Amino acid sequence: MKTSKLLVAAAMLLFSSLLSAKEVVITVKNPLNTARVGAPVAVSAAQIRALDASYSGGPVAVYAGSTRLCAQLDDFDGDDRADELAFLLDMKAGEAKKIRLVTGDATAAPCAAGRVHAQLLLRNKDNNTITPVLSAESPTGNLYNSLHHHGPAWETGLIAYRAYFDAKQTIDVYGKRRQQLELDASKWYPTDEQLEQGFGDDILLVSGSVGVGTLKGWDGSKALHIAPVGSREARIIAAGPLRTVVEMAVQRWMYMGDSLDVTCRYVTYAGRRDVEVRVICAKPPAQNILFCTGVQKIQKSTEFFSDSAGLACVWGTGFPVNDTVKYGLQTVGLAVAIPAATYHGDATDRSNHLTLLAPKGVQEFTYHFWAASEKEEWWPLKTAKAFFDFSASEKQLALNPLVVEVRE
Repeated sequence: MKTSKLLVAAAMLLFSSLLSAKEVVITVKNPLNTARVGAPVAVSAAQIRALDASYSGGPVAVYAGSTRLCAQLDDFDGDDRADELAFLLDMKAGEAKKIRLVTGDATAAPCAAGRVHAQLLLRNKDNNTITPVLSAESPTGNLYNSLHHHGPAWETGLIAYRAYFDAKQTIDVYGKRRQQLELDASKWYPTDEQLEQGFGDDILLVSGSVGVGTLKGWDGSKALHIAPVGSREARIIAAGPLRTVVEMAVQRWMYMGDSLDVTCRYVTYAGRRDVEVRVICAKPPAQNILFCTGVQKIQKSTEFFSDSAGLACVWGTGFPVNDTVKYGLQTVGLAVAIPAATYHGDATDRSNHLTLLAPKGVQEFTYHFWAASEKEEWWPLKTAKAFFDFSASEKQLALNPLVVEVRE
């Protein structure tokens, strides 16, 4: 009887949602003369409301023609209402597609399992256990040793990243031999048995560098850590099925004579290795404030390329950890791509090839980073030139996303 009542309740909920469903249409355009496979599309709740004024952040079904697409709704501010809708599209060069959004449709989307993963793990030193959590906050700004793998980590089948929960906030890289999700099993530190099974592992010794794509301050001669702060928080906003959204947020960062609240939101889509970094400031930074990001110098050998227009790349070989007996050399490619509106030139310091960022009083700005590893068995690009050529193409794709047009 109880099961029967549950089925009736579910059917009534589904019927109610279908009655309240409303269909609207957006146009998605490819601005490049290049075909794209699995290209991300992000539609804000405000864009949906422009077509359906009654939309309040509830479920949305997405259709390309008669085909229902896998789609994901994410709530960034924790008010239990969706702030952004995401899905992926294949697009021909210069193509425009009409996409139907059905608001109020709560039926399940056809999403493949196991394409992305994100985790934040609290370590209990007393009983040597770890507990998954969705957020962690510290008034000192440092939970480095209280979190397993020292901060939030996320992955697609191609690559994995983590952000350190301390003043560095450095992005580190986990390279893969095979296209698969691994962090749920390895938790960044694969066992010898897992390595024998073909798991990847940490491929970079970041120390105090920018790693790849870490936001830093800039004092005119070197990169500065994000410190001192009044508080630091890590958050897992979304962990699939289509993308991960991870945040590192600081309050009262004392920087260049000002107190800044800054969130770095890392957005990574299934089937991709690039990360979109959305930098969100609670108030516009002063016009003269500069930040920096970039790619680190790799200790054994590094080849570097810059297009002097926002793309910086390295390809190099080094030891990923201090134990150089058990763990061998790793060869890795790192890249960042900065939009022209924010790019403010290149610089270098002892540890990094840096790219300067000038928000120019804007509260929000974006850039991208990505990494690759020589150990990737499926990837043919095994030289510096091949990675630099790939990165030049990737920059064009990353900085020219699919365009969403909304017309009433």
